Amino acid sequence: MGLLMLLVGYFFSYQEELRLNLDRIARTHLMLSMIYDLENNLAAADALVWGFIITGDDKQLREYPATTKEIDRIFAELSFHTENYPEQRKLLNKLKPLMAKRLGSYDQAISLRREKGFEEGQYPDATPEGKKVQDDIRQIFDKMEKLEKRQLDPDWARQKKTVKLWLLGLTLGTFVSFSILLLVLYLLNREVLQRKKAEEQLASYQADLRSLASQLTLAEERERRRLAVHLHDRIGQNLALSHIKLEELRASSLGKNGAAGLTGEFDNLAHLIKETIEETQSLTFRISPPILYDLGLEAALEWLTDRFSHQHGLLTYFESDRQPKPVDEDLKVLLFQAVQELLVNIVKHAKAHSLKVSMWRQNGFLYIGVEDDGVGFNPLARGYRQGKGGGFGLFSIRERLRPLGGNLEIKSEPEGGTEFVLSVPLNLEASLEIGT
Repeated sequence: MGLLMLLVGYFFSYQEELRLNLDRIARTHLMLSMIYDLENNLAAADALVWGFIITGDDKQLREYPATTKEIDRIFAELSFHTENYPEQRKLLNKLKPLMAKRLGSYDQAISLRREKGFEEGQYPDATPEGKKVQDDIRQIFDKMEKLEKRQLDPDWARQKKTVKLWLLGLTLGTFVSFSILLLVLYLLNREVLQRKKAEEQLASYQADLRSLASQLTLAEERERRRLAVHLHDRIGQNLALSHIKLEELRASSLGKNGAAGLTGEFDNLAHLIKETIEETQSLTFRISPPILYDLGLEAALEWLTDRFSHQHGLLTYFESDRQPKPVDEDLKVLLFQAVQELLVNIVKHAKAHSLKVSMWRQNGFLYIGVEDDGVGFNPLARGYRQGKGGGFGLFSIRERLRPLGGNLEIKSEPEGGTEFVLSVPLNLEASLEIGT
């Protein structure tokens, strides 16, 4: 832009100087024309006087007065046009008395010819003084002509060539500048595209990581389920069968008169096996509660709420709108684990006396609410937003739900309790199939 403004400014400056040069050239041509006219008129007057001297015929002088008047007119015009030109004015001031002396010598020669007739010495150039005046006039004419022709010196033409070179240079400079600007814009655009592509790749990687986290959670739950089934079907059943066989053995071997010591040992062994059976059942429920797969998510959450009431002495409530809530098997697992983790957090950190778990269906989504009357917290605190400290579990729950279209909303404030709301899309096609 700066180069363009400089180019335009220089162009207008050059145009103005060119106009002045053209005006100067026109004036110079006019001055040369007047100088040539003055010379021609002086030569014409000289010829008329010389013709009269030779012939003595007054007809030769018929044009002489008009010629002298023309010489005076040209002098006056030259004086006007050289008013602002000191050098030309100085030469014109030198020429004027010489021209007057020359014209006076013409008048004197005419008078002598009329009085004395023809004589050789009557012509003005015949005397040394007359010849000197004529030479001086010729020199001044030459100087004036050279001075005016100097004004026609082709500096302006050379300047025009220089301007063309400048224009070419500025054009090339502008082209190079715009090329560099376009290159910079291209590089910036490519950088923006690369950064955008990197951001898209990062977002894709993050989505893949969230999906991987969900898959890992589901794989973990499948392994929990396998272990729970193994504990129940193999170890639990074996222990139960061992307890039955032990009772039968005690009854058949000892009878009513069996040794008291052996009876006590049998009782202790039976009690130990029974405790092992109960612990196995409890471990099975903790690893993967069968009720989740047998009766569904709603029954499992109700059982979980009641279990926390018995284990931690909390006043608990469970409520549901009792509408069908079809969700995929994997989603059941994630929701159950999320609610279980929220309840554990409440027990650890909330210092609550009561809690409520609720389920409802609305606009194609399943909502699960977990509320407590504990100390609350600030969900916008930096640690909770970045998944640090106590907020990592909440962050993990949200990230596990996101690939499945779910979300975790938190409403809490210090000393004001907390409400967690999990939302996931329902399997409406499955709901329609059940309805039909």
